[in-house]
Amino acid sequence: IKLLKEKNDMIELLENTNENLRISLNDINLKNNQLNSVVSDLQYECENYQKVSIVQNFICTQPARLKLIEREIGKMSEVFRDYPFFINYNTTENYDEVKSLYENNIKNLTFTNDLTRDWSKVTLDLVNLVETEYLIVLCEDFEYRIDYEGWKKIETEIVENNVKYMPIGRLWKYTTQEYHGGYIEGDKLWFYKAKDSPGSSLSTDAFYETHLFKMKLLEVPSHKDERYRFPKHLPHHYEETFWEEKNNAVKILDDMMCAIPKDIILMHEQEETETRLNK
Repeated sequence: IKLLKEKNDMIELLENTNENLRISLNDINLKNNQLNSVVSDLQYECENYQKVSIVQNFICTQPARLKLIEREIGKMSEVFRDYPFFINYNTTENYDEVKSLYENNIKNLTFTNDLTRDWSKVTLDLVNLVETEYLIVLCEDFEYRIDYEGWKKIETEIVENNVKYMPIGRLWKYTTQEYHGGYIEGDKLWFYKAKDSPGSSLSTDAFYETHLFKMKLLEVPSHKDERYRFPKHLPHHYEETFWEEKNNAVKILDDMMCAIPKDIILMHEQEETETRLNK
């Protein structure tokens, strides 16, 4: 009888142990599934983390310009498809057409129609909406010579090398061999310190660290007593403010890392665009 009782006790103990093990295994599986879900969510957030925003403040009053936007906006939206866009259209002429083009092509869009004739002020209002570490100030009249994959390689190289400024428009001069000796060679980019900049001004077609561009926009009004060739409703006014001839452009930023694409990635339809102020 004693042996039988001990046997029954042992069987009950084993059954309880097995049940506890089963419960523990179920708990482990549940925790593992929860952990996998968290990891998956984190991977998705990392893959979709927005590092860069697009900022544009422009007008388009010429039919040829409108046709160019119609032709290129699909390419622009594909190249920068991961980014939020902050757009101000600074006139009422062609407003409906331009707004429709952007709404039909840009999935993450903030579109305003501030008519204030002060490019730096209105652009600053847009930049105050930006939450990303970097931004691209982008003309509306570029032809695109790069695709999404090509741009992502450039973006990765920019971030890995802590680049805070990279002009992207009208670069055919600075990508020629005569300038290569002043650069540090990367994969898709040439790198240089700000004090060694080959350019003549801070560009309004450029990749910026958001904080840097914001600080420069805030600085513009302090130069109001200076003589300007261009009125303040034009982006050229910003570029003229931060111009090497005034000792107030890129070189004063000293050791700040800058870059320039090795290849032309964006191109104006015509080289003399800068003189065509009535876009």
